[in-house]
Amino acid sequence: MASHADADRQATVQRWARQWLDRDPLFLDTETTGLENHAEICEIAVLAADGSSLVDTLVRPTGPIPDGARGVHGISDNDVRDAPTFAEVAPWLRDVLDRREVVIYNADYDTRLLTQSAQARRLPPQSWGRPPTFRCAMRLYAEYHGAWNPSRGAYAWHKQHAAARALGLALPDDLHRARADAELCRRIVRKMAGD
Repeated sequence: MASHADADRQATVQRWARQWLDRDPLFLDTETTGLENHAEICEIAVLAADGSSLVDTLVRPTGPIPDGARGVHGISDNDVRDAPTFAEVAPWLRDVLDRREVVIYNADYDTRLLTQSAQARRLPPQSWGRPPTFRCAMRLYAEYHGAWNPSRGAYAWHKQHAAARALGLALPDDLHRARADAELCRRIVRKMAGD
């Protein structure tokens, strides 16, 4: 049974999620060549608040996609052989993201990979657009869920699929593909908002 404090915390998060949605945000997700400081984007998707696709493309990185990354998302070097480079995708992103509110599940990671992908192609760090306002759905869900992590002094983070399951959302068949994960993020925020 949830305590009064839990109900208050979830009601606060519900208001924040509703405010995010009221601002007509975009939802972004990437698939990458890894987690390291030299990893790059190999797929990116941006969805409108209504779920319509604004960007959904494979991206050809400067180097090969390691087996470990391929094992997560299933994207191979052959898949991206004829895909646009990040330098070619950056103008599309600039047009779509420019000064918008963008919701990402684990925003710190995806924004780092946007910067790293620009650097790998020797582009200015913000070549993909003037700074949008990034919102992190993972942090919002952490507060909604309310499990405290004493070692970090903050609410515990949860993987996106775990958050979706806990909220009663069905997982897509193509989990760990950019469009599917951006849509799952959108559904998580809508669920926290009470939709």
